[in-house]
Amino acid sequence: MASRTNPAPTAEPTDRRQEILNAALACAAQAGVDAVSIDGVRARCGASVGSIYHHFGSREGVVAALFFDIFAEQSRSVQAQLDAAVGVEAGVQALVTGYLDWVVAQPVQARFLFQARGPVANGPRSAELAEAARGRNQALLAWFEPHRRGGALRDLPCELMPSLVMGPVQSYCRAWLSERAGQGGLPSPQVYRSELAAAAWRAVRA
Repeated sequence: MASRTNPAPTAEPTDRRQEILNAALACAAQAGVDAVSIDGVRARCGASVGSIYHHFGSREGVVAALFFDIFAEQSRSVQAQLDAAVGVEAGVQALVTGYLDWVVAQPVQARFLFQARGPVANGPRSAELAEAARGRNQALLAWFEPHRRGGALRDLPCELMPSLVMGPVQSYCRAWLSERAGQGGLPSPQVYRSELAAAAWRAVRA
């Protein structure tokens, strides 16, 4: 009598939510956030229209969900660099280089964050965006304040510190991502990595 073979294990269920978000990101990478549509997402990932609405409720829901997922990923990456830094100068520079390195490694996601921020801010999840941004900013303020009180940083309003540190690198990265989308020729932010980090420290050091 032939031995009975065990049936092959069933495949892990696919993460339909993530497939939909991946398809939305691909749509945005090809033609911008405005190109993200229910039909376009469905065509890319094979999800039914009903499944997309089940997970996200609307086309705006897809865009917002993708935005918040990427925003959280970026925040975790930068925070990890800050947590690993030793000393205030290294911490300030880690904020800049952590953000810059993430943008260079994830340009599609970074461009989506820039493009989608306005639509999300004007959509039904605007309050959630404000709260997420406030939470990230408060974490930075909590890090800066002891160093300011200790005299290592300039005696400036603490809420000004993140703008002085992150403003230049965010501005350059935004311009680089825009140029890349338009086939432009701005050098990679990596070229100016040390200069941007040093400038951030000069802006806030005592």
